[in-house]
Amino acid sequence: KTTLMLLLCGRAPTSGSIERPGAVGLGQQGGTAVVMQHPESQVLGTRVADDVVWGLPAETHPHVDALLEEVGLGGMAERDTGGLSGGELQRLAVAAALARQPSMLIADEITTMVDQAGRDGLLEVLSGLTEHHRMALVNITHYDNEAQVADRTVNLSQSLDNMAMVGSAAAPVPGHAPAPHSSRPVLELRGVGHEYGAGTPWAKTALRDVSFTVNEGDGVLIHGGNGSGKSTLAWIMAGLTAPTTGECLVGGRPAHECVGDVAIAFQAARLQLMRSRVDLEVASAAGFSPNDTGRVIAALATVGLDGSLAGRRIDQLSGGQMRRVVIAGLLARWPQALILDEPLAGLDAPSQRGLLRLLTDLRINTGLTVIVISHDFAGLEELCPRTLHLDRGVLRSSGPTP
Repeated sequence: KTTLMLLLCGRAPTSGSIERPGAVGLGQQGGTAVVMQHPESQVLGTRVADDVVWGLPAETHPHVDALLEEVGLGGMAERDTGGLSGGELQRLAVAAALARQPSMLIADEITTMVDQAGRDGLLEVLSGLTEHHRMALVNITHYDNEAQVADRTVNLSQSLDNMAMVGSAAAPVPGHAPAPHSSRPVLELRGVGHEYGAGTPWAKTALRDVSFTVNEGDGVLIHGGNGSGKSTLAWIMAGLTAPTTGECLVGGRPAHECVGDVAIAFQAARLQLMRSRVDLEVASAAGFSPNDTGRVIAALATVGLDGSLAGRRIDQLSGGQMRRVVIAGLLARWPQALILDEPLAGLDAPSQRGLLRLLTDLRINTGLTVIVISHDFAGLEELCPRTLHLDRGVLRSSGPTP
């Protein structure tokens, strides 16, 4: 799907031809506009209204308020883009694309990184675009219900090459992790609260008085909608952000004093991969030499990837393979716990099933402590038997995963 999107955006095919009535005009007025899967990578303005017109010629004056109203962001022109939820960022990216009055708008998996309410809202926005604008809409998706509402569907699911990319490799190899089923606390949160911009007029409370304990070998799902505080909580547990109030302890020490003891795999795997090749990435993340081929191959085997991928370029991997490479590098450091922020986002059904099976086997066979941040319960009950539900920064409930 992504390759086809790139061809529509102007990349030359290695065979065949693409006929157009004019130039591609990528990003230009009246040309082709693309809204990407990860909105944070294309929202550039610090103020909502500024982002809508970012990069447009000075002589153009789009009706910003009307565009924001159309995508469901009415009255938010003066808001700081840093305070928007994932769904709101995607809506803003659509408004910025519409400001260019494109002849063709490509929406590349734009609903995969948001919760169900955000997904429904984005679909409602997309469904009316061709009625109100003189343009074609290409929606790239792996959700069948989204494909069913299109005027025409191009189905790539039977491509042999595509299916080969999502196949799982050999079963994970248990390593020398701590013994499973220990009752030793790995993470202890006591009255954790966090406020962004504390002491300023723009202060925003993300978490309030959150307390819970995660023991070694546990599988815990932290569930909640967009804006519930899930990602803030993940950053605090990983030691990347210190709580404003309360304390988060890893093995009895403040989490922000032992960064790396709790590993975190971010929602956008591609943005976490900093090296050009798989072996370089795994070695860099784990802290050993890329020349240590044996350790690289062992790390890949742990996440079910064949050692032949070691020399492959990162950009040649599928989304599921990228996520496994991230996890391989993190696990090779033997962290006390692994946090996965929306690990299934952006993956199709076969890739989701393969990743869940891999992580479940690792947790059960090696005693890996796993914490999953997600707005969805589907398929997570074996990996994460326990669920904590967050709502507007407050821990509302704790119990078995439905």
